[in-house]
Amino acid sequence: MSSFEAESFGGQRYAMSVEEARQRPEDLVRTLIDIDLQTFAEPTFSPYLAAALLVHGAVYLLRAQDAVIGTCVFARDWERPSEVVMLTMGIRPGWRGRGLGQDFLRQVLTRLAAKGLRSCTVLVGDVNKRAIRVYQDVGFEIADDDAMRDPRSGERYVRLRCVLNSGTPLTALNSRIRDVPVAGPIYADPAPDFEQG
Repeated sequence: MSSFEAESFGGQRYAMSVEEARQRPEDLVRTLIDIDLQTFAEPTFSPYLAAALLVHGAVYLLRAQDAVIGTCVFARDWERPSEVVMLTMGIRPGWRGRGLGQDFLRQVLTRLAAKGLRSCTVLVGDVNKRAIRVYQDVGFEIADDDAMRDPRSGERYVRLRCVLNSGTPLTALNSRIRDVPVAGPIYADPAPDFEQG
C-alpha cells in the first residue's frame, strides 16, 4: 500500500492510500457497483460481474482514511497478455476535481508496471474530452481514434494506450504522491512485444 495526503474543499487534510483489493469479493461488490453508478450514466457491473472481476481481474482502491472513494478495474488482454485493459475508473462525487484521479491512476500504472505488464489501454467516448485529457495527463496516447462505435447511440470510442516501462512519462510527471516501493509478484511475459500504434 502507498500513501499520500490530499486536502478537501473545506481545508481538512486526509490520509489517502492506494491498494490492490485483496478482500473477499462480497466485501467489495456493493462498493464497486456504487462507485460505478455514481460515475457512469449506465451500470457497468452486475453483482456477478463485479465479484468475478474482484477474483479474476485486478481491482485497485483509493481510500481517504478508511473509506473507499475510488476504484480502478482491469482485465488482461487475451491477444496481448502483457497488456491490461482498464474497464472502469471512478471517484465518488465530492472528491472529484482535485487531481485525485490522475494521482490514483499514476499509482496504479506504476504498480502494473512493477508486475511486469508492458501497456494499458482504455476506451473512451470521443466526446468525453475531459476523460481523454485526464488519461493523456498521465501518459496515455491515442492509439486508435475509431476503435469502435456504440451500436445503440453510434458514439465513437477512442482507444488510448500507455506504455508501462522505465521510460514512461509516469515518473517524469509531477505528482503529489511519494514513490513507495510496491510489493507483489512479477509476472513473466510469454508473448512477443506488441506493435505500437
